[in-house]
Amino acid sequence: MPKSFPNPRKKLVSSMRWSAQLVTVAALAAFTMQDTVTKPDESRFTPVVLADNLDEPMAFEVLPDGSSYIIERKGALKKYNPSTRTTALIATIPVNTKYVSKEGISREAEEGLMGITLDPNFAKNHWIYLYYAHPTEKKHILARWDLVDDQLVESSKKIVLEVTTQREVCCHTGGGMTWDKNGNLFLTVGNNTGNDKAAQTDERPGRESWDDQGHAGNTNDLRGKILRIHPEPDGTYTIPEGNLFPKGTAKTRPEIYSMGHRNPWRISVDSKTDYVYWGEVGPDANEDSEIGPRGYDELNQARKPGNFGWPWFVGDDQAFPVFDYANNKPGEKKDPKNLINTSPNNTGLRELPPTAPSFIYYPYGVSEKFPLVGSGSRSATGGPIYHRSDFKAPKRPWPAYYEGKWIAADFSRGWIMAITMNAQGDYESMERVLPGYHPVQPIDIKFGPDGDLYILEYGSNWFRKSDNSRLVRIEYNGG
Repeated sequence: MPKSFPNPRKKLVSSMRWSAQLVTVAALAAFTMQDTVTKPDESRFTPVVLADNLDEPMAFEVLPDGSSYIIERKGALKKYNPSTRTTALIATIPVNTKYVSKEGISREAEEGLMGITLDPNFAKNHWIYLYYAHPTEKKHILARWDLVDDQLVESSKKIVLEVTTQREVCCHTGGGMTWDKNGNLFLTVGNNTGNDKAAQTDERPGRESWDDQGHAGNTNDLRGKILRIHPEPDGTYTIPEGNLFPKGTAKTRPEIYSMGHRNPWRISVDSKTDYVYWGEVGPDANEDSEIGPRGYDELNQARKPGNFGWPWFVGDDQAFPVFDYANNKPGEKKDPKNLINTSPNNTGLRELPPTAPSFIYYPYGVSEKFPLVGSGSRSATGGPIYHRSDFKAPKRPWPAYYEGKWIAADFSRGWIMAITMNAQGDYESMERVLPGYHPVQPIDIKFGPDGDLYILEYGSNWFRKSDNSRLVRIEYNGG
């Protein structure tokens, strides 16, 4: 056959190869599109129990090698070792776990060792941050240590931040921590106020511990806030630009990112939008009454610093009258857009920022707006926003179906939700994640470096060890 003529057999083979490549590309595109739009079957997810038999676990962090640091309320810092599948005690932090009433009665408080986070450059600097209740003094401490060879180097300890508290009455401590891409540290701080009536606004002398207008509603107090600071190498911190109050503003704390919180819980930052997400544990009333609306828990979003309204508002700006305890009757309600703090216990600004909108809110009963959350006991926990790009070469990344969704939990109801937002960040929908998996009081939830979702289960016993407390890893099998 003349060389000048093309070989028909070669042309046919080449055409077949090209067609095969087109089919392969088309198949991959179809698979990718299907993976994006189709919810993966629950059978592809496997819950794997890691550490168990824990004693009031509170929070955890996962390392690239699969090991995990876990803190317990009574002060234990533990490490789960994936090689040996064992959990060992690293250190015990001296903490306070009690409050003592004016009558001298001692009871368990929610405080203790409450928060843990690893520095973004932990692999190089070995810095670990713990948030705990000082064992003898009335304050909560954010401290940093060097963690070398799984030992806290005591001489390296730096006190980063202190929050003045009261120990006369329980409750609410917060303790959630996370970082943004600029190396700023977020810390949630509970209101540290007694529970009485609907909202705590007791202005009588000697009742300062029951007046949240002096805590969460006080611009000059760190309680009932989400703080944002920039830790420095020497153990101090600076204030990032753009917090709620500019540095130097009289009667304010510049650390405050947002205020008006009752008990802000597990916090996360969306790496794409910089929006902040957290759970907010609300008051306990079952029904609306003259002293205020029924209680709502909230799963909240902050696109910028703001005032989330507590103790004057809950849910969609439902107002509590400022109760007149001296005359035992409800007083006037505040204006959410023209909010004035007139409490004698307020050491901050009188005129406050207008309230920011709640994102998701639900009562004890069935929610008409968010029916999927169910009914009964409630304790909104929060969780991470999933972005595949947040992980470097993960072994088991979650499917693209969950891209950009908020994976949030409720401590009391034991569900995990995938919450979808539209392009503007507004709420669009929610759906159950792994409805066949029933975590026992999930208290912390986050993705590990390998792309797996980790869930820390507090267990069924309050203020004591539970046989069913554990750390669980949810592995996705892409097939």
